Amino acid sequence: MLKRLFSPLTLVNQLALIVLLSTAIGVTGMAISGWLVQGVQGSAHAINKAGSLRMQSYRLLAAMPLTETDQPLIDEMTRTAFSPELTQAALRDGQLPQLQALQRYWQRNLIPALVQAQDAAAVSGEVATFVNRIDRLVSSFDRRTEQRIDRVLLVQRGMAIFMALLLVFTVIWLRARLLQPWRQLLSMAHAVSQRDFSQRAHISGRNEMAKLGMALNNMSSELAQSYAVLEQRVKEKTAGLEQKNEILSFLWQANRRLHMQVPLCERLSPVLNGLQNLTLLHDIELRVYDLEDEDNRQEFTCQPDMTCDDIGCHLCPRGILPTGSGGTTLKWRLADNHMQYGLLLATLPAGRHLSHDQQQLVDTLVEQLTATLALDRHQERQQQLMVMEERATIARELHDSIAQSLSCMKMQVSCLQMQGESLPDSSQQLLGQIRNELNTSWAQLRELLTTFRLQLNEPGLRPALEASCQEYSAHFGFPIKLDYQLPPRFVPSHQAIHLLQIAREALSNALKHSGASEVTVMAVQQGRQVKVSITDNGCGVPDNAERTNHYGLIIMRDRAQSLRGDCQVRRRESGGTEVVVTFIPEKLLSSVQGDKHE
Repeated sequence: MLKRLFSPLTLVNQLALIVLLSTAIGVTGMAISGWLVQGVQGSAHAINKAGSLRMQSYRLLAAMPLTETDQPLIDEMTRTAFSPELTQAALRDGQLPQLQALQRYWQRNLIPALVQAQDAAAVSGEVATFVNRIDRLVSSFDRRTEQRIDRVLLVQRGMAIFMALLLVFTVIWLRARLLQPWRQLLSMAHAVSQRDFSQRAHISGRNEMAKLGMALNNMSSELAQSYAVLEQRVKEKTAGLEQKNEILSFLWQANRRLHMQVPLCERLSPVLNGLQNLTLLHDIELRVYDLEDEDNRQEFTCQPDMTCDDIGCHLCPRGILPTGSGGTTLKWRLADNHMQYGLLLATLPAGRHLSHDQQQLVDTLVEQLTATLALDRHQERQQQLMVMEERATIARELHDSIAQSLSCMKMQVSCLQMQGESLPDSSQQLLGQIRNELNTSWAQLRELLTTFRLQLNEPGLRPALEASCQEYSAHFGFPIKLDYQLPPRFVPSHQAIHLLQIAREALSNALKHSGASEVTVMAVQQGRQVKVSITDNGCGVPDNAERTNHYGLIIMRDRAQSLRGDCQVRRRESGGTEVVVTFIPEKLLSSVQGDKHE
């Protein structure tokens, strides 16, 4: 009830009310005590007056017989008996009838007796009676005084008990309304300072402490939300920085790997794997075109195949990578201002999007891949040009030295033959043999010059073979079939020139000697080897082919040996001739020989 009564009041008003109540109790107690004490004081005066009457009675009894000189004693006693203090005390204590009876007895009985008496014995009885009356009055005053004193004590005890109860109530109220809420607020403030926003102040009422507790609860809730938001932002920023760091590290590693002197597959596969791990993309595929020909391309994926296991490559992860069900296919073209080098394909899960950082990563990686492919094309072209320049230099040197010497020797032999009549037959026969050998050497030198002057004008082995097939198709009068099944850029340019020359030499021999009506050129991959065959349905190679056309066969075999391969010329069972060249490309050869790359 008190809680409900005090709840509308503020703490200051409640404390003021308690202080006011304590003050009121104290003042009331002092007023009652003062009133009671005043009554006790009046009773004391009355007792004194009554006591003086007894003394004055004995004095008159001692002065017997009375004379005119004793009249002041009688007057004084009369004034004492009718004094206002005694009357007021008797009136206050309810002893007025007894006092009036005493006064009447004094006036009517005692005074006449005292005046008429000649000795003390004559009025001693009346004086004794008067004194008894005075004693009874004093006893009455004493009893009333004792009652007042008991009341004062009772009031004082009651006030003390009430003040003690008020003090206990005040202490309990202060602990409940001030101390405990204050401790809760301090504990909550300490928890907030320690970044603990879970504590709450439970203070009932509508006073200042309750309002302060509600304010602190709201502040703690808002701080908790703000701190959670800040922590989430910090986590997001940290995750973003970590992702950016991973992206930058990946781009640096990718740029470093893409410029290593290793086969293209060993450079691209780890890069594609890293791209798939850092983004949402899957089923990533890189298509590298051969001279912007989308049909003639080389494909690189994140999954190994049988050929990878055959050559001992373990750059790509084994097992089936998890892929989403469906999605959007994204394309990025690998091209610059000069040409298009390839295409990057990837699948994005449905309903997902690449972040800004991931999009920048893909764009930067596309630029790196484009630059790498462009640099490879440029290096391949430069290497090809160097080989062509060196071969042209050799051809020029052969033409300017050996060819001139052979021409001079032919002219000298011709001059000697013109003098044949003066020479013996054996010398003329020897000159004929020398001229034949010179003609053979000159023909072989011309073939050699033609070989060295041959240029790989087309970028890649396939376009060069296509161009050669078209050239010889015009000579044969029918189209030469070309079955090319090698991956793009599978054979290096410095090896492709030798392979092209072998094919041209075989086509030239078929044109000169076979009389064929069908010629087929086939290039396939058999494991780690490359097999190139030139077949025709002509008359077939003769048994003494090495003697009759030995130089062309020797040239083809020498070129096959320079490729670290083998060249076989044999007769087909169904008729015709077959030239088969097998070798291992230089890129695969380096991997097979045990080169280790980071």
